[in-house]
Amino acid sequence: ISFRFDDLPTELALIIFKYAAQPPFAQYAPFTRDPYSSALSLCQVSKIVRRAALPEILHTVLLSTTHDLLAFVRALRMQKTYMDQQHDLAFDYAPCVHTMSIGHFRGPLRSPPNSYFSVPMPELEGEIDISLLAPVILGASSLAINFNNLNLLSNCLKHACNSDVDLNVDHKNSLLPWSIRSLTLLGHFFDPWWSFMGSVHGYAFLASIQHLTLL
Repeated sequence: ISFRFDDLPTELALIIFKYAAQPPFAQYAPFTRDPYSSALSLCQVSKIVRRAALPEILHTVLLSTTHDLLAFVRALRMQKTYMDQQHDLAFDYAPCVHTMSIGHFRGPLRSPPNSYFSVPMPELEGEIDISLLAPVILGASSLAINFNNLNLLSNCLKHACNSDVDLNVDHKNSLLPWSIRSLTLLGHFFDPWWSFMGSVHGYAFLASIQHLTLL
């Protein structure tokens, strides 16, 4: 008995695509597997399938290396260009991101993988567009970030506090320019923590957090 996928009703087919696009973050998944690989493959099927798969990819964004961060910024720049051109592939990432994890960056891309120290944020500022990152990071409801990368969060908060741009946050439940309610801090205390905690925007941000986890 033959079965053709295109015989399914469109609504049912889209549900299947969304389910198939969900990244396998379960512990039993192979460690070396790219959790986004299936969803990225589906995005190449058609524009309709891409629009069904993208929200599943973006629900949980893991930026554990410098390469991941820069690749994500490039993707945001590309989407901004698409939106400016009113291109068919234009897609707003920010409303789809609910959980973000920003890991311990192991040095510049040219450094060996066993480099211990993280990338000083000034070295990346020329490649990181805070105006594009802030709506995505601050629009998430849950954020996990390494102490070493607090400067990135601090810059996003400064941008939000000094900007009149809508950052896609839930203004119904908060007048603050961010939606983050759950914060996980990873690693060891680092110097930027004290300046972050002592700043106006950092203090206001920490005071608004409902769930704080230290790992």
